[in-house]
Amino acid sequence: MITLDEDALAVIPHEPTKAFLRDIGLPGQFDTWLQLDGPLADEGAVTIVGTAGAAELAAKYPGLGTDTSTWMSIGAIGLDSFALDIEDGTMYCVPESGAQPCVLNSSIGAFAYFLYALEVERPNYDLEAAEGNPIIGNAEDRLRALMEEVDPVALASPDSTWYLVLENVQHLLDYR
Repeated sequence: MITLDEDALAVIPHEPTKAFLRDIGLPGQFDTWLQLDGPLADEGAVTIVGTAGAAELAAKYPGLGTDTSTWMSIGAIGLDSFALDIEDGTMYCVPESGAQPCVLNSSIGAFAYFLYALEVERPNYDLEAAEGNPIIGNAEDRLRALMEEVDPVALASPDSTWYLVLENVQHLLDYR
């Protein structure tokens, strides 16, 4: 797990987010789904979008209506990137498709929990992880139900990366 020290956390005013990143952290070796931002994974360094990056995002996504200057780069799943709003703890995805950025999760904790659930469920959708055990079907349905129950905003936008993840889980199930 990648946890952040007090120096890195000094820029994060949202206490629950700060506590999560200090005490629990994010998975550092989770290549199946999440690729952490390089400086975060390598040095525990926080990268904030800032004013220049916010202007770039505003130009790319007119009418976004969200202050992206307080976004911290987290990483990506596939080509969709993720940012954490350090002011309120909301996780955002920036879809590779060019669609408007949208809320991914209501908190970094919910985001990490979904990654954990994907890993727990993995033997039920990935033949490599099944290791000869029978795959229990409907992993995609179980994950979707969990997401809807734990953090309903995760699937509120049709551009949420979680839909892409669920499609990939189903694709792996169809391949078995």
